[in-house]
Amino acid sequence: MPIELPEFRRIMVNDFGVACTGTPVIGDPVSFTAIYDSNHTLEDGGGYVAFSTSSPELTCVSDDVVGLVEGDTVSVPVDSVSTDFTIVVRMPDGTGITKFMLEKQ
Repeated sequence: MPIELPEFRRIMVNDFGVACTGTPVIGDPVSFTAIYDSNHTLEDGGGYVAFSTSSPELTCVSDDVVGLVEGDTVSVPVDSVSTDFTIVVRMPDGTGITKFMLEKQ
């Protein structure tokens, strides 16, 4: 059971988020605010080989992205450049927040 009110979730996303546009495969584009994050991790390929991977994701208010599902496109400003991503995984947490795992197009 969530402790915070829905208004608190919206305040958090609005304070730390960026303006995004989701384009469903079927339907009209949706504008919403989301927190963009791209965690980098160092992977060991064995021996002397190591490489960096990133996991871009969006955190948003579930009510704002009801019509967006896996396979839809999301435009996100990354370093002031509009970048298109495909939604790979949609993860609602049951408290009013949804995370999208993204893949760069």
